[in-house]
Amino acid sequence: MTGRVYLAGLPLADGYRRAAGRLLSAAGWDVVDPMRRDFRGRTEGNEAEIVEGDLADIDSCAVVLADFTAPDEGTAMEAWYARSAGIPVVAYSGGAWAHPWTVYVSASVHARLADAVAAVAALPARPTSG
Repeated sequence: MTGRVYLAGLPLADGYRRAAGRLLSAAGWDVVDPMRRDFRGRTEGNEAEIVEGDLADIDSCAVVLADFTAPDEGTAMEAWYARSAGIPVVAYSGGAWAHPWTVYVSASVHARLADAVAAVAALPARPTSG
């Protein structure tokens, strides 16, 4: 299956975003990177725009690929929201210990990014709203 995939992760995880984007694009996925709306250094006063934009992006996707290589409230909230909305979450841990909440909200957890992308591709088809 291919479709739209949302890249959840730390705002400064540029390497993850580039690598995941390349792998997912090569597999035929449309990548939705919320950092295209880059609010780094100017989040104060823009919280509603940031969160509402992220939620709309997640709703438009068939799956969320979440970078859980380091703790991050935003990534955790995005994963929880997606799971609550019935959108599968695939977690990339980079080999880091997976918190019980990460395991709970994720369809699967993978130490290697390539394995996480393969797991995204193996998910059953789900229509998207975007």
